[in-house]
Amino acid sequence: MLLTVRHKGSGMLKNGHKFRPIVLLCGLSLTLMPGASLWAAEGMTGTETHHQPANLHTSAESFSAITGSLPGGIHPYYLSQLAALYHARHLQPMWQDQQAVERFQQQLAEVALSGVQPQFGQWISWLSRSDITGMQRDLILSDAMLGYLQFVAEAPIKGESWLYGNTPYALAMPPSGQISLWQSAVNSHRDAAFVNGLAPQHPQYLPMQDALKKLLADHEVWPHMNGRGSVRPGDSSPEIPVLRDILIRSGMLSENAIPSGSTPAPATHPVVISPASASTSSLQSAPAVQQSSLVTDSTSGTAPLADQGTVPVTPSATPVDPQTVYSPELVDAVKRFQQWQGLAPDGVIGPRTREWLNVTPRMRAGLLALNMQRLRLLPDDMHNGIMVNIPNFSMSFYEDGKTILRSRVIVGRPDRKTPLMRSALNNVVLNPPWNVPTSLVREDIVPKAKSDPSYLEKHGFTLFSGWSADSVVVNPETINWTMVNPATFPYRIRQSPGPQNALGRYKFNMPSSDAIYLHDTPNHMLFQRDIRALSSGCVRINKASELAGLLLQNVGWDGSRISGALQQGDTRFVSIRHRIPVNLYYLTAWVADDGKPQFRTDIYNYDNLARNGQSSVGNAGKFIL
Repeated sequence: MLLTVRHKGSGMLKNGHKFRPIVLLCGLSLTLMPGASLWAAEGMTGTETHHQPANLHTSAESFSAITGSLPGGIHPYYLSQLAALYHARHLQPMWQDQQAVERFQQQLAEVALSGVQPQFGQWISWLSRSDITGMQRDLILSDAMLGYLQFVAEAPIKGESWLYGNTPYALAMPPSGQISLWQSAVNSHRDAAFVNGLAPQHPQYLPMQDALKKLLADHEVWPHMNGRGSVRPGDSSPEIPVLRDILIRSGMLSENAIPSGSTPAPATHPVVISPASASTSSLQSAPAVQQSSLVTDSTSGTAPLADQGTVPVTPSATPVDPQTVYSPELVDAVKRFQQWQGLAPDGVIGPRTREWLNVTPRMRAGLLALNMQRLRLLPDDMHNGIMVNIPNFSMSFYEDGKTILRSRVIVGRPDRKTPLMRSALNNVVLNPPWNVPTSLVREDIVPKAKSDPSYLEKHGFTLFSGWSADSVVVNPETINWTMVNPATFPYRIRQSPGPQNALGRYKFNMPSSDAIYLHDTPNHMLFQRDIRALSSGCVRINKASELAGLLLQNVGWDGSRISGALQQGDTRFVSIRHRIPVNLYYLTAWVADDGKPQFRTDIYNYDNLARNGQSSVGNAGKFIL
């Protein structure tokens, strides 16, 4: 019986000769190739020196012998490309630097954990096998490197869809320039330095890597809270022993904490409950939680999401088992846990807190790994500019490497997401008018005007015949609103500057194809909410006046001049001398300055990919050490 070994891709060798399929006898083993057998039998390590076997007829035949000797089920993805690379090297191994091997395997495992492409999980699965040694292992490492080079080269360009989508991206050949750089590093024995350069270069990478190692080191079964109701301070619940175990395992409670004595159940009081998910309705109707208006940046425990809503608890004076009492010490530990996840530290165990309590270290490892790859989309060093982390509802303004302003922000609702984007502020508008986007006119304004024809006047809206410069004002009373179809409404609507204007007193313009910008708001009470995914896509700044002052002082505007312009009420456009970079990004996991990882609720469901990497946790842990 004959077996034809076929190779994917163009089949072109590096020197221009076409690679011909080799017809091998079925059952061909390395014993027919003594030299090749030597490579495999020695269990070659990455640091050994190897010589080209003299009795191999051709490099093509020897390469086919190596691939043919791979255990069943192992099929290199880039087979024809590997044939060309190894042919050009006369079948010499590429992975002789053990340090480069270890660092590459670690990076490979991190990508596998992120879930962005299942083939990475396949590669680390093969590399974890003890029966794959010598040139077989060398071949798999090179196969994985080609896939990794594609990811590293294209992630900064395609990362928004690759790292925030729901489906794995398609594997392809990396750019030829990347392959050349790799081969040059191998030939000049700079393998380790080259591999190091492939990792994310952001300052957060190494702290996140350390946190990832600690999560993967926890191999014990994670306790699970199975209840559905909410637990408030002083309540008794059979879940309390499980809660205590989780808090101890999470580092929020000392192992020496002793349950309090027998305590009577409390009198009737409200219990805080959250919606099952961050639906659009819940994001708009959540009650306010009184907190300081100051938001910290990614080093904080700012609370973006809370367990909200109330139901009564039946009173009882029956003594309860102290092991089941939700005692003050546990409440304090839960508050610390809630801050860790960015939840309101109210001490109430509602559905959202319970959901986070049930997140295992393996799951957190996947979230951390995915966000580590998202670092590739961020500037390596934000020396000057504005950074807005969407799921943390926070803004940081950097100047000369120092944070000069931090503020809470409001971002887009799940159905009107704030996009990931890079731009630059070019001017500040004082007393801005608001030209309502067509989508909002049709979806929001017109339906309200149909219900109440005086709505436009009440809110300072003016109708114009169109969007051109010569458009004229249209009296809304001349329109038969009962006959208006919102989907075909032809008029432009503008809101005049003033106390009701949706943009507030300041607008910060930056080029954007989605008409996204930063602005003030007349309703600063909304910043007291934990859930602040409330806008139609633009970013509302709590400290807009402070931001405007910092930007305008560089062009000669002091506080009195700004105040005078605001009082006059006229719209003023003030250009910024140097454009200020702006990054709207999305990280749901990072490491704070105190070394503790922070996690945030995935308000836009961008973290679904992390689930794909859970099957790789066991193998990944072997390489992330």
